[in-house]
Amino acid sequence: MTAAISSHPWSVDSLFAKARLYVGRMESHMADDWQYGFWSALALELLIRAALANISPILLAEPKNWRNVTYALGLEPTAKKFSPSSITTTEALARLNELVPDFSEEIAGFCTKHVGRRNSEVHTGELAFDSIGTSQWLPRFFSACQVLLRSMGRELSDLYSDSAAAEALISSLEDEAAKAVQQDIKAHSQVWSNKDAKDREAATLQAESWAIRQAGHRVNCPACQSRALLQGSASGPVSTEVTLDVVVQRQTMLPSSFECIACGLRILGLSKLSACGLGDAFSARSTYSAAEFFGLYTEEELEEARQEQPEYEEDFNEY
Repeated sequence: MTAAISSHPWSVDSLFAKARLYVGRMESHMADDWQYGFWSALALELLIRAALANISPILLAEPKNWRNVTYALGLEPTAKKFSPSSITTTEALARLNELVPDFSEEIAGFCTKHVGRRNSEVHTGELAFDSIGTSQWLPRFFSACQVLLRSMGRELSDLYSDSAAAEALISSLEDEAAKAVQQDIKAHSQVWSNKDAKDREAATLQAESWAIRQAGHRVNCPACQSRALLQGSASGPVSTEVTLDVVVQRQTMLPSSFECIACGLRILGLSKLSACGLGDAFSARSTYSAAEFFGLYTEEELEEARQEQPEYEEDFNEY
């Protein structure tokens, strides 16, 4: 079985080998050539699927037909004229976002946009890669590739001939994010300091009541030091702790956005949040009664129980 899967079209080895072939086609063109961008998008899509296949090729199987699962397992088809179908790239990105801790929504968003350019290039009259400079996509492309490769135990040097240049572009992306976010923080801090003391006090009190425990992960604003909130996306497995009375589930959250209503500062994207010290992962906790979690009662009985007992809500402030 293992030998069959290793040479399977959906196997990590086959997909990675084809991605490397397409990277070779990409590198045969100058970076300002539209074909450079076009082949990069094709390589990225294969790398996305390789990362998912590295977890299990079954994750690539389109679920509407169970025979796709048996195909992913390397079994011979049991139906005539069977043509295997894999999931869409959008679905593959959604699965990676949950299964690979470092594959953030920000990276998934870039991948969606870059693969979309390939679709526009092939299916429309738009010259998708002629109309965009490399500074607008190449650093993020290498950053996404690095995360995908590391999830498979590989490095940029396993795929690109000049990995040092790719790493330099990734570093420039981080510097760019840091510079942009620091400018935003400085501007909001200046506006905050110019406010009347009474106005600052009122805004701080409002922020304290707004940034409640259940609405997000509470942090201090880097511009005004008021209470603010981080929102995040779920990443990685859910841990479950069962006691006699309650079931507690915890999951890692990767920060994706920040908001402070006191000074109005907003920051979007993990790279910018990391650049200003707000990029640390946090935990989301959900608490259920044992009866509710295991479905021991009917909905009517659960509703009566909810009215008699305090409600549990998600807590994003695990320490």
